[in-house]
Amino acid sequence: MTREAYRNTSGENKPSLKLGNGSRIGIVGGGPSGTFMAYFLLDLAERVGIDIHVDIYEKQNFMACGPQGCNRCGGIVSESLVQHLSAEGITIPANVIRRGIDSYTLHTDVGGIRIETPLQEKRIAAMYRGAGPLGSSSTEWRSFDNFLLELTIEKGARVVKELVSSISTDDDLPVITTKKGTPASYDLVVGAVGLNPASLKLFGSLDFGYNPPETTKTFICEFLLNEANVQKCFGNSMHVFLLNIPHLEFAAIIPKVNYVTLVLLGTNIDKELVEQFLQNPEVKNCFPEGFIDTQSHQCQCYPKINVGTAAQPFNDRIVLVGDCATTKLYKNGIGAAFLAAKAAATTAVFHGISKDDFQEHYWSVCEKIDYDNSIGKMIFAGTKIIQKTGFTKRAILRMVAREQKWEGKERGMSTVLWDTFTGSSSYRDIILRAMNIPFILTLGWDLFCSILPGKNKKMTSNVNAHPDSLGKVYKPGETIIQQGDTGSNMFVIQSGTVEIIQGKNGSEVCLAELSEGEFFGEMALFERDVRSSTVRAKGEARVITLDKNTLMGRVQEDPTLAFHLMQKMSNRLRELNSQVSRIRSDDRRDWLSRND
Repeated sequence: MTREAYRNTSGENKPSLKLGNGSRIGIVGGGPSGTFMAYFLLDLAERVGIDIHVDIYEKQNFMACGPQGCNRCGGIVSESLVQHLSAEGITIPANVIRRGIDSYTLHTDVGGIRIETPLQEKRIAAMYRGAGPLGSSSTEWRSFDNFLLELTIEKGARVVKELVSSISTDDDLPVITTKKGTPASYDLVVGAVGLNPASLKLFGSLDFGYNPPETTKTFICEFLLNEANVQKCFGNSMHVFLLNIPHLEFAAIIPKVNYVTLVLLGTNIDKELVEQFLQNPEVKNCFPEGFIDTQSHQCQCYPKINVGTAAQPFNDRIVLVGDCATTKLYKNGIGAAFLAAKAAATTAVFHGISKDDFQEHYWSVCEKIDYDNSIGKMIFAGTKIIQKTGFTKRAILRMVAREQKWEGKERGMSTVLWDTFTGSSSYRDIILRAMNIPFILTLGWDLFCSILPGKNKKMTSNVNAHPDSLGKVYKPGETIIQQGDTGSNMFVIQSGTVEIIQGKNGSEVCLAELSEGEFFGEMALFERDVRSSTVRAKGEARVITLDKNTLMGRVQEDPTLAFHLMQKMSNRLRELNSQVSRIRSDDRRDWLSRND
């Protein structure tokens, strides 16, 4: 069906506010929000059987080192996003992940503690949005943003390496014009321009009521260490600091390969605050002796971050996603881009591209993020009180230290801190868990103990070394799932191969072999029953766990994910039926040969 067939039925020669065969979408910005938008537009359009054309306008080279390829980000892919991408069939390549994070080390002026991942596996990725800091020379690593861009190209998107100079309208269709003077009209234009002032003006000039979100200044820099020192001093742990420094909300040091990234978040970070932080004993003790005093920052910037929500980031045929609309406060900006972009793409494909469509179906997701951010602001207000009082910090460290020794028990404070630092849960979920009566009583006891004489010794935490990549490594022949056991998790293969084995009457039959990107154990998400098969690693395999609560919560918010899982399961059943038919056929031929 042509675009002309989608003219409205009122007799006016105006384009319909629906996508159909031949519809054209222009996306300004090729960062995560733009590439996620392109990916899901093409994926969902394919599911419903319409052929659309997607152009991504992105002049930046994400494979360049330093500012040319950088998107001014600490470079963390959160635990929840790793799980969501895996469920969508998107596996982050090993050469994009500079380091898999398996723990957080919390530093305060009264001590520190290491908080281990709940499942003892790495589901958080430290990477670079570009190729790396100024001075980087290695070619073995890939950029995360470039990986996403290549993913959309594989889906069918076209990248236009030109700078957009204006956006206008012609016959009700938005028109994108580049610096070279090349105009192109589209059925839908998507703004994924981050907080770039010049790009934001392009959409503000359309005069449909858009106003950018409130921002504040922050600080990001890189320190060059050799790989051995990064492993020795920081390991695979993200180091988080709760220090009594005015205007500082959150500070973290993120290990990569031979660099560490420092991120300071708060209110209008300046050079004086940065220097005060770096000279703090808890920070200096993380680095090799004398390093901070003798080293300059390899690559640094004071970027703006979003701390509010934009006004009216959509109109007929126009929608803005990512930082230029709304994002999660102080954490998981890439995860927020994923959620918002998919909501906008789902709206465009299944509902329409009018202002009312985006208001009803897309903006409701943004409002949830904004509401959650308001709770986050309350949490960080409470964090400021904790930063100023030593006994509250000691109480938290006592509680976490005790919980880290528990096996198979609820780790209240540990999971609250884990989810606050990782962005794996909403601020609402975090504060609800913190309001749990047993949690409050336990914290109250630790607060009481922390003010007693002799109970204020400084706590320390060791950093352990582990392999870098995401997931958990299983040795050849090692069992991942045992037939007959109960379980509630699904698993996605990051690398290697696994065998699906079914045992009966003392013998075993190999039903299938699964490799990178495929999943297993999915039936545990939908029914409470024992595992029907054993799964073993065939050779070394790296596997990531998708926990039921996270995945089911996402399915409830996004039914298209359920469709994706059902599609995979349908393909699996078809393959298993073929395997069973082949086994029966072989048995029949064997029986006939013995009776000839």
